[in-house]
Amino acid sequence: MTRERMPRDHQRGNSLLLALIVMSVLATLGSLTVISVQSSLKTSTNDRSEAIARYAAESGTAIAMDFLRNHFDPTKGWSAYVQPNNNPTKDVPLGKPDVPSSGALPGTLDNLFSIDQNAWYSVEILNNHSDPGFAAANGSNDTDGQIIIRSTGHGPQDSVAVIEWEVRRAPPSLPLSGIPASQPLVLMGWRVVL
Repeated sequence: MTRERMPRDHQRGNSLLLALIVMSVLATLGSLTVISVQSSLKTSTNDRSEAIARYAAESGTAIAMDFLRNHFDPTKGWSAYVQPNNNPTKDVPLGKPDVPSSGALPGTLDNLFSIDQNAWYSVEILNNHSDPGFAAANGSNDTDGQIIIRSTGHGPQDSVAVIEWEVRRAPPSLPLSGIPASQPLVLMGWRVVL
């Protein structure tokens, strides 16, 4: 006696194939979502790091401006803080301890930022190129009472921001020797270098 075979259903396995296709599509969509989220997180982390570096640089210029406001020599201007020709090979005397926290690395007592920000700044004072005493080597190279504060801010993930503020103690028509001590410091212009 032979048993009769049941006729084969030609659609057997189609459900399995369809399920595999749907699973592949869902896995691909899941992978793309993970990549998109990781990219967004990286972008927001980079934006945060750049913002911290920029804020550190702005803090440095503001603190340097406050320092310079109180340390203006009516006869020599800010000559004590600028070098002839802005020579980069010479040490700029303005810095730690003159400007609080300039050059103080994260985690040190002199750093004004919280440790979680991982931020610090360094300040340079440069003479403006239009100063008639720009190249003078006699200790009186700031003859117009106008200088440039360059602050380099450092943030997490080695982010860096450099800004410059050009400040002036007196109106251009007033000679340096005639500047009263009460004359305010005026921001002439600013720019983002990096």
